[in-house]
Amino acid sequence: MKKHRVAVLLASILAAAAPLAAQTPPAGPQVQPPPPAPTASPTGMSKCINPRENPDHRISACTLAIEKGRLSEGDAAIAYNNRAIAAHFKGQYDRAIIDHDEAIRLRPDYAEAYSDRGNARLAKGLYAQAVKDYTEAIRIQPSGASYFNNRCFAYAVLGQTDEALADCDTAIKLAPKRTATLFDSRGYALVRAKRYEAAIRDYNIALGIDPKYATALWGRGYAYLRLGDREKASKDFQTAKVIDQAIDYKMVELGLTRN
Repeated sequence: MKKHRVAVLLASILAAAAPLAAQTPPAGPQVQPPPPAPTASPTGMSKCINPRENPDHRISACTLAIEKGRLSEGDAAIAYNNRAIAAHFKGQYDRAIIDHDEAIRLRPDYAEAYSDRGNARLAKGLYAQAVKDYTEAIRIQPSGASYFNNRCFAYAVLGQTDEALADCDTAIKLAPKRTATLFDSRGYALVRAKRYEAAIRDYNIALGIDPKYATALWGRGYAYLRLGDREKASKDFQTAKVIDQAIDYKMVELGLTRN
C-alpha cells in the first residue's frame, strides 16, 4: 500500500517536468544523433508512441510494432520504451523496468529511457537506484532539466537535501520555461531541509503558475504548520484536499503530515 500511494503521488509530481511519453530519444552534445522518427510508420508505431492512447492499446500497439514492424534498433528502443511507459501508467513497474532495460540495451545513449526507468524505480520506492538512472541520463544529456528535477526529488526523499537543492537549482536554470513542478520539487527539498520560509516562497511561485497544484498547497501548509501558523496551514490543507481527496495519505508517505 505504501509504494502504491507514493507511486500515485509521483505521477503528478513528475508528469510536468518529465513527460513519460517521449517519442524520440533527446540528443545531447555528447550523444550520437537519435534515430529519425519512422517515416512510413511501421506497424503499430503510431499508437505505440501516442501519449493520449489508452495504455492497454499502447501496449498492444508497441508489441505489434516490436514483433511485426521490422524496426531498426533505434525504433525498437523507442517501441520498448513507450511500452514501458504504458505499463508504468497501469502501475506495472516491474514490467516497465524490463522494457526500459531492453530499450537501453538497444540504444545505450537513450537518455530518456534511463530517466523513465528512474521514474519506475522511484515509484517502487527504489530511490537510490532511481538516482543512479537520473545520473546516467544527465551524463548523456547534461542539458536535460527534467532529469535534474527528478533527481532532486529522489534526493529529497532520501534526505540528501544539499544534493537535492543543487539539482533543483540547476533544473530551474535549464528549463525552457517556469513550471509549477519545478518550484514544487524545490519547495519539497527545502521543507526536507527544514528551511520553511524559503519553501513557502517556492510554493507561492508554484501556486502562482498553477493555483490548483495540490502538492504545493499541501507542502506550503506543512511549512506554515512548522512555523506555527495553524490557520494558514489548515486553509492550505483543506484546499489541497478539495483538489485531491487522497492527498493527505499520499503526503504522509513523503513525511509531510498535518499533525
